[in-house]
Amino acid sequence: MNAFGKAKGGGRRAAARFQAPVLAVLATVTEDHRVAIVNLSGTGARLSGPDLPAEGEDVIFRAEGLQTFGQVIWSRSTQCGVAFESPVTAEEVLRVRREAGLATLPGLSAHERAAAVEWEIGTAR
Repeated sequence: MNAFGKAKGGGRRAAARFQAPVLAVLATVTEDHRVAIVNLSGTGARLSGPDLPAEGEDVIFRAEGLQTFGQVIWSRSTQCGVAFESPVTAEEVLRVRREAGLATLPGLSAHERAAAVEWEIGTAR
């Protein structure tokens, strides 16, 4: 499994992160979890949602036609990080953003789109 988080050389990430407030599904052996993508890269994702899988849990990540295996590497409150078993391409990351309805709503900032997704999945404060 690939490392997730800080890369060599002063804490810079190995893969660029793209803000992508879109809905996804994390499937475990026992249940599916609806989540919002906080950010997404070729090596993993930061996700938000209620009742997330525990750290160490193997998952299948599905969003906008992308499906890949991964593992929850941290989980706190309403957010978690998933490291993908195999990297996904930059084209796949961009396609998820492009095909997601909320990611393309005109006139909304990234913050407003993220708030809309949180409201949709029930994690808005």
